[in-house]
Amino acid sequence: MKEKKTLSTRLSELIQKNSFLKIISVLLAVIVWIYILYDINPVNNKEFNRVSVDLSYEGSIPERNGYMYLLTDTNLTVSVNVSGSRSELLNLTSADIKASLNLDPITTSGTHSVAVNISTKNKSLEIVDYSPKSFTIEFAPIATRTLPVEWQPAGALPDGYSVSETSVSPKEVVISGPASTVESIDRVYVSMPVTNVREETSGLYDISIVNKNGENVDRRYLTISDTKAEASLSVYYQKELKPVVTVTNTSGGNESDYITVTLDTEKIIAKGSERILASMDTISLGTIDTSLYTKNTTVEFVVPEIDGITFDKQTVNATITFGSDLSTKDITFSASAIVAKNFPENKKPSNKKSVTVRIRANKADLKNLTSSSLVCEIDYKDKLPDGSYP
Repeated sequence: MKEKKTLSTRLSELIQKNSFLKIISVLLAVIVWIYILYDINPVNNKEFNRVSVDLSYEGSIPERNGYMYLLTDTNLTVSVNVSGSRSELLNLTSADIKASLNLDPITTSGTHSVAVNISTKNKSLEIVDYSPKSFTIEFAPIATRTLPVEWQPAGALPDGYSVSETSVSPKEVVISGPASTVESIDRVYVSMPVTNVREETSGLYDISIVNKNGENVDRRYLTISDTKAEASLSVYYQKELKPVVTVTNTSGGNESDYITVTLDTEKIIAKGSERILASMDTISLGTIDTSLYTKNTTVEFVVPEIDGITFDKQTVNATITFGSDLSTKDITFSASAIVAKNFPENKKPSNKKSVTVRIRANKADLKNLTSSSLVCEIDYKDKLPDGSYP
């Protein structure tokens, strides 16, 4: 006797054996799912975190009134809770939610609580809640200044070297920002390292902005036309040289006790090759023959030229000063009192002329000086071609 089959078993066997019924079953399932989703669609909530907030400053009332916002981080975000049908929420993304700040009420400087406005592209959805509902933002008056960029050394040049020429490009910068910050700026400069610099050099350096106390100005809210500048430096080697004048008397006398020679400068600045100047401490200007002068006199000396070296002075004046006790005396030697020296043997000199000698010395020394105190000689050692003697 055959076992009686249940209804479910028969249906199962029928579906397994009939492909058409399989397709009908799938279609029915899809229709039921669509019906539940759209016609019996429950209302749900969905939360979106870190929704970007649009800060539309350009063209806003604060900008037109000359105010700027002070925010170190403009990446403002809010969390938004949205309510709606499940199908609508499934298609909703954070990009479909618009969050913006309402800057219209801002008409004065200071700290303000700025409200956040939230909306979605799909009007059938409802904004249930969002947080934060406002942001605290400070607004400040805007100021703009054009300031020169100065050159400043960092460190010290090697011994003997000095700055010849400096340049900075750009020569000035335009700085905009909060008025209180911009007005506090005292100097704008480029600091250029100069240690061990012995020739022309250049480079690109950061621009520094400081207040009157030398402290760096807060640059967070500043707009600067340039933040770096090209700086160049030319240097030269210089050394102080002592000018020297040789004092002599071609008559053979030593007049250092009663004649002084002074120069109008104690130093001459020489600029040029370190190699040449390294061995120089003095510079010789020339010679003064005091026998040529009988009273106080100023003599001008030209500083000699040296290849590769320039001097801060082209001339130096030397002043000859005679002491107050100085005097002169003329002493005459008769022909017979003149001694012939180195005269040829077997010949007798015949001198018929007297000789007058002017002597300069302290008055006390000249007082008792006579011709008998001195010896006057004529040296016949050197004979001239014409037979005469000098």
